Amino acid sequence: MITPLHIVAAIPLKIAAPKQFSLFWFSITNILIDVEVLYYMILLEWPIHRFFHSLIGVSIIGISCFILSIILKQKKLPSFFGCFIGVYSHYVIDGFYHNLWT
Repeated sequence: MITPLHIVAAIPLKIAAPKQFSLFWFSITNILIDVEVLYYMILLEWPIHRFFHSLIGVSIIGISCFILSIILKQKKLPSFFGCFIGVYSHYVIDGFYHNLWT
């Protein structure tokens, strides 16, 4: 699924819990995950969903972004939810959409 569609899917969550959820960190994590796809598409190498579309890969991105949000003195709870809902929802949506779990 294309990154903007992942981000649009989070808007109802932001509306329901505006102070507890960071759409910014949700978006950053989803963009970072799909940089890998862009890289392999440019190289014309398949499969394009590799390490950063695995459970370990998305976890590394989520943890890294959350640490960065703390360094940048962002609010911890909204950043935490934005980062981790972002990476794990991306993992689940792409897992089903691209049949990555076979």
